[in-house]
Amino acid sequence: MSASHDLTASSDFAAAHAAWHAEVEAARTAPYGPLSPIAMHWLTGEPQGFTEVPGRWSTDRAGNVTVELAEGDGVTLNGETLSGSRRLGPLTGTDSLMLACGERRIELAARSGGVILRPRDPASPDRLGYPGTATFPPSERWVVTARFVPAPLAGVEVASAAGADKTQHYDSPGTAEFELDGQPLSLTLFGSREGDDLRVVFADASGADLTFPATRFVDAEQTSDDTVVIDFNRTVNPPCAYSASATCPFPPPGNRLPVRIEAGELRPGAAVPVG
Repeated sequence: MSASHDLTASSDFAAAHAAWHAEVEAARTAPYGPLSPIAMHWLTGEPQGFTEVPGRWSTDRAGNVTVELAEGDGVTLNGETLSGSRRLGPLTGTDSLMLACGERRIELAARSGGVILRPRDPASPDRLGYPGTATFPPSERWVVTARFVPAPLAGVEVASAAGADKTQHYDSPGTAEFELDGQPLSLTLFGSREGDDLRVVFADASGADLTFPATRFVDAEQTSDDTVVIDFNRTVNPPCAYSASATCPFPPPGNRLPVRIEAGELRPGAAVPVG
Protein backbone atom coordinates (compact mmCIF):
# COMPACT_ATOMS: atom_id res chain seq x y z
CA MET A 1 0.00 0.00 0.00
CA SER A 2 1.14 3.59 -0.41
CA ALA A 3 1.16 6.76 1.62
CA SER A 4 -1.77 9.10 1.03
CA HIS A 5 -1.14 12.04 -1.26
CA ASP A 6 0.63 15.10 0.14
CA LEU A 7 -1.91 17.59 1.42
CA THR A 8 -1.64 20.65 3.59
CA ALA A 9 -3.37 19.75 6.81
CA SER A 10 -6.97 20.90 7.04
CA SER A 11 -7.90 23.11 9.97
CA ASP A 12 -9.69 20.19 11.68
CA PHE A 13 -6.72 17.89 11.10
CA ALA A 14 -4.30 20.50 12.48
CA ALA A 15 -6.54 21.19 15.49
CA ALA A 16 -6.77 17.47 16.28
CA HIS A 17 -2.99 17.21 16.04
CA ALA A 18 -2.51 20.18 18.38
CA ALA A 19 -4.92 18.68 20.92
CA TRP A 20 -3.14 15.34 20.74
CA HIS A 21 0.27 16.91 21.36
CA ALA A 22 -1.06 18.94 24.27
CA GLU A 23 -2.13 15.65 25.86
CA VAL A 24 1.33 14.15 25.21
CA GLU A 25 3.03 17.10 26.88
CA ALA A 26 0.62 17.00 29.83
CA ALA A 27 1.37 13.31 30.41
CA ARG A 28 5.11 13.91 30.02
CA THR A 29 5.13 16.68 32.63
CA ALA A 30 2.78 14.96 35.10
CA PRO A 31 4.12 14.94 38.68
CA TYR A 32 5.17 11.28 38.43
CA GLY A 33 5.47 11.05 34.66
CA PRO A 34 8.52 10.20 32.51
CA LEU A 35 10.39 13.37 33.52
CA SER A 36 10.14 12.61 37.25
CA PRO A 37 12.78 9.86 37.80
CA ILE A 38 15.84 11.05 39.70
CA ALA A 39 17.81 7.79 39.62
CA MET A 40 17.67 4.17 38.49
CA HIS A 41 19.15 1.30 40.49
CA TRP A 42 19.37 -2.38 39.55
CA LEU A 43 18.50 -4.57 42.52
CA THR A 44 20.70 -7.57 43.35
CA GLY A 45 20.56 -10.51 45.71
CA GLU A 46 22.41 -8.49 48.33
CA PRO A 47 20.43 -5.85 50.26
CA GLN A 48 21.36 -2.32 49.20
CA GLY A 49 20.53 1.12 50.51
CA PHE A 50 20.04 4.14 48.23
CA THR A 51 20.36 7.81 49.06
CA GLU A 52 17.05 8.78 47.42
CA VAL A 53 14.80 6.41 49.42
CA PRO A 54 14.80 4.70 52.82
CA GLY A 55 15.25 1.00 53.42
CA ARG A 56 17.42 -1.79 52.11
CA TRP A 57 16.33 -3.51 48.92
CA SER A 58 17.11 -6.82 47.20
CA THR A 59 15.60 -9.21 44.70
CA ASP A 60 15.83 -12.88 43.78
CA ARG A 61 15.89 -14.62 40.42
CA ALA A 62 12.11 -15.00 40.43
CA GLY A 63 11.59 -11.24 40.65
CA ASN A 64 10.55 -11.16 44.30
CA VAL A 65 11.67 -7.94 46.01
CA THR A 66 12.53 -7.87 49.70
CA VAL A 67 12.63 -4.51 51.47
CA GLU A 68 13.75 -3.93 55.05
CA LEU A 69 12.16 -0.80 56.53
CA ALA A 70 12.09 0.94 59.89
CA GLU A 71 8.69 1.84 61.32
CA GLY A 72 9.22 5.55 60.77
CA ASP A 73 10.44 5.36 57.17
CA GLY A 74 7.02 6.34 55.85
CA VAL A 75 6.88 3.98 52.87
CA THR A 76 3.36 2.92 51.91
CA LEU A 77 1.79 0.58 49.37
CA ASN A 78 -1.86 1.17 48.51
CA GLY A 79 -2.21 3.21 51.68
CA GLU A 80 -0.66 0.57 53.96
CA THR A 81 2.48 1.60 55.86
CA LEU A 82 5.27 -0.93 55.41
CA SER A 83 7.76 -1.77 58.13
CA GLY A 84 10.10 -4.60 58.98
CA SER A 85 11.01 -7.10 56.27
CA ARG A 86 8.42 -7.22 53.48
CA ARG A 87 8.31 -9.27 50.32
CA LEU A 88 6.83 -7.73 47.18
CA GLY A 89 6.13 -9.27 43.80
CA PRO A 90 7.08 -11.33 41.98
CA LEU A 91 7.72 -8.86 39.17
CA THR A 92 8.25 -10.46 35.76
CA GLY A 93 8.06 -9.39 32.13
CA THR A 94 7.34 -5.67 32.33
CA ASP A 95 5.42 -5.77 35.64
CA SER A 96 5.75 -2.75 37.91
CA LEU A 97 4.72 -1.63 41.36
CA MET A 98 4.53 1.90 42.78
CA LEU A 99 5.11 2.72 46.44
CA ALA A 100 4.80 6.14 48.11
CA CYS A 101 7.27 7.89 50.36
CA GLY A 102 6.23 11.45 51.18
CA GLU A 103 6.25 13.49 47.97
CA ARG A 104 8.26 10.84 46.19
CA ARG A 105 7.21 7.57 44.59
CA ILE A 106 9.31 4.41 44.51
CA GLU A 107 8.81 2.48 41.29
CA LEU A 108 9.80 -1.18 41.21
CA ALA A 109 9.79 -2.59 37.70
CA ALA A 110 10.84 -5.78 35.94
CA ARG A 111 13.15 -4.89 33.07
CA SER A 112 15.55 -6.94 30.92
CA GLY A 113 15.35 -9.96 33.22
CA GLY A 114 16.06 -7.96 36.39
CA VAL A 115 14.30 -5.52 38.68
CA ILE A 116 14.97 -1.79 38.88
CA LEU A 117 14.20 0.65 41.65
CA ARG A 118 13.41 4.07 40.21
CA PRO A 119 12.64 6.97 42.59
CA ARG A 120 10.23 9.53 41.11
CA ASP A 121 10.06 13.11 42.38
CA PRO A 122 7.89 16.00 41.13
CA ALA A 123 10.89 18.24 41.83
CA SER A 124 13.10 16.34 39.39
CA PRO A 125 15.40 18.75 37.50
CA ASP A 126 14.33 17.10 34.23
CA ARG A 127 10.70 17.96 34.99
CA LEU A 128 11.19 21.45 36.42
CA GLY A 129 13.54 22.46 33.62
CA TYR A 130 11.56 20.93 30.76
CA PRO A 131 11.29 23.48 27.91
CA GLY A 132 8.77 21.61 25.77
CA THR A 133 9.13 19.65 22.56
CA ALA A 134 8.37 20.92 19.06
CA THR A 135 6.65 18.95 16.31
CA PHE A 136 6.80 19.06 12.55
CA PRO A 137 3.78 20.77 11.00
CA PRO A 138 1.12 18.05 10.60
CA SER A 139 0.51 16.79 7.08
CA GLU A 140 -1.90 14.20 5.76
CA ARG A 141 0.98 12.90 3.64
CA TRP A 142 2.22 11.08 6.73
CA VAL A 143 -1.01 9.16 7.41
CA VAL A 144 -0.01 5.84 5.89
CA THR A 145 -2.30 2.94 5.08
CA ALA A 146 -0.20 -0.22 5.13
CA ARG A 147 -0.79 -3.86 4.28
CA PHE A 148 -0.81 -6.02 7.40
CA VAL A 149 1.19 -9.22 6.94
CA PRO A 150 0.58 -11.72 9.77
CA ALA A 151 3.77 -13.27 11.11
CA PRO A 152 3.29 -13.94 14.83
CA LEU A 153 6.53 -13.93 16.78
CA ALA A 154 6.91 -14.37 20.53
CA GLY A 155 9.64 -12.58 22.42
CA VAL A 156 11.32 -10.52 19.71
CA GLU A 157 14.59 -9.41 21.31
CA VAL A 158 15.58 -5.74 21.01
CA ALA A 159 18.35 -3.66 22.54
CA SER A 160 17.47 -1.29 25.37
CA ALA A 161 18.44 2.07 26.81
CA ALA A 162 18.76 0.21 30.12
CA GLY A 163 22.38 -0.63 29.23
CA ALA A 164 24.69 -2.03 26.58
CA ASP A 165 24.16 -5.57 27.88
CA LYS A 166 20.40 -5.24 28.38
CA THR A 167 17.67 -6.44 26.03
CA GLN A 168 13.88 -6.50 26.10
CA HIS A 169 11.41 -8.93 24.57
CA TYR A 170 8.12 -8.13 22.87
CA ASP A 171 5.50 -10.13 21.01
CA SER A 172 4.80 -9.21 17.40
CA PRO A 173 1.66 -10.08 15.41
CA GLY A 174 3.28 -9.26 12.05
CA THR A 175 4.51 -6.46 9.85
CA ALA A 176 3.14 -3.34 8.15
CA GLU A 177 4.19 -2.97 4.51
CA PHE A 178 3.83 0.30 2.57
CA GLU A 179 5.57 2.66 0.16
CA LEU A 180 6.90 6.18 0.56
CA ASP A 181 7.78 8.03 -2.62
CA GLY A 182 7.87 4.73 -4.45
CA GLN A 183 10.19 3.01 -1.98
CA PRO A 184 8.84 -0.19 -0.41
CA LEU A 185 9.18 -0.29 3.37
CA SER A 186 8.31 -2.74 6.13
CA LEU A 187 7.97 -2.29 9.88
CA THR A 188 7.67 -4.95 12.57
CA LEU A 189 4.67 -4.25 14.78
CA PHE A 190 4.59 -4.87 18.53
CA GLY A 191 1.58 -5.49 20.74
CA SER A 192 -1.49 -7.45 19.66
CA ARG A 193 -4.38 -7.03 17.29
CA GLU A 194 -6.81 -8.28 19.93
CA GLY A 195 -5.54 -5.91 22.59
CA ASP A 196 -5.82 -2.83 20.35
CA ASP A 197 -2.31 -1.82 21.42
CA LEU A 198 -0.29 -2.06 18.22
CA ARG A 199 2.71 0.21 18.04
CA VAL A 200 5.92 0.70 16.10
CA VAL A 201 9.37 1.21 17.57
CA PHE A 202 11.47 2.69 14.78
CA ALA A 203 14.15 5.13 13.72
CA ASP A 204 14.74 6.86 10.40
CA ALA A 205 17.18 9.02 8.45
CA SER A 206 15.86 12.26 9.97
CA GLY A 207 17.64 11.17 13.15
CA ALA A 208 20.84 12.53 11.60
CA ASP A 209 19.74 16.08 12.37
CA LEU A 210 16.12 16.63 13.46
CA THR A 211 14.62 13.67 15.32
CA PHE A 212 15.78 11.54 18.22
CA PRO A 213 18.19 9.11 16.57
CA ALA A 214 18.03 6.12 18.92
CA THR A 215 14.33 5.29 18.81
CA ARG A 216 10.87 6.75 18.13
CA PHE A 217 7.40 5.45 19.01
CA VAL A 218 4.12 5.61 17.11
CA ASP A 219 0.82 3.76 17.48
CA ALA A 220 -0.74 1.74 14.69
CA GLU A 221 -4.46 1.18 14.18
CA GLN A 222 -5.85 -2.04 12.74
CA THR A 223 -8.61 -0.95 10.35
CA SER A 224 -9.34 -4.33 8.72
CA ASP A 225 -7.96 -7.85 8.66
CA ASP A 226 -5.32 -6.87 6.14
CA THR A 227 -4.66 -3.16 6.77
CA VAL A 228 -3.21 -0.96 9.47
CA VAL A 229 -3.00 2.82 9.55
CA ILE A 230 0.10 4.55 10.93
CA ASP A 231 -0.20 8.29 11.49
CA PHE A 232 3.45 9.32 11.67
CA ASN A 233 2.31 12.83 12.65
CA ARG A 234 1.74 11.30 16.09
CA THR A 235 5.25 9.94 16.52
CA VAL A 236 6.63 10.69 19.99
CA ASN A 237 10.03 10.74 21.60
CA PRO A 238 10.72 8.00 24.15
CA PRO A 239 11.39 8.75 27.82
CA CYS A 240 15.10 8.06 27.24
CA ALA A 241 15.22 11.20 25.08
CA TYR A 242 14.76 13.20 28.29
CA SER A 243 15.97 11.07 31.19
CA ALA A 244 19.04 8.95 31.89
CA SER A 245 16.83 6.81 34.15
CA ALA A 246 14.76 5.33 31.30
CA THR A 247 14.75 1.78 29.91
CA CYS A 248 13.27 2.35 26.44
CA PRO A 249 13.40 -0.35 23.75
CA PHE A 250 15.42 0.34 20.62
CA PRO A 251 14.17 -0.66 17.16
CA PRO A 252 14.90 -4.08 15.72
CA PRO A 253 17.31 -3.74 12.77
CA GLY A 254 14.54 -3.91 10.16
CA ASN A 255 12.75 -0.94 11.75
CA ARG A 256 15.61 1.46 11.04
CA LEU A 257 14.25 3.07 7.89
CA PRO A 258 16.52 4.50 5.19
CA VAL A 259 14.06 7.35 4.51
CA ARG A 260 13.30 10.57 6.35
CA ILE A 261 10.05 10.58 8.34
CA GLU A 262 9.72 14.32 8.97
CA ALA A 263 6.62 13.99 11.10
CA GLY A 264 5.75 13.95 14.76
CA GLU A 265 8.04 15.19 17.50
CA LEU A 266 11.47 16.64 16.86
CA ARG A 267 14.39 15.71 19.10
CA PRO A 268 14.62 17.69 22.36
CA GLY A 269 15.93 21.17 21.69
CA ALA A 270 15.41 21.05 17.92
CA ALA A 271 13.39 23.76 16.19
CA VAL A 272 10.89 23.39 13.38
CA PRO A 273 12.76 23.76 10.07
CA VAL A 274 12.06 27.00 8.22
CA GLY A 275 11.35 26.90 4.51
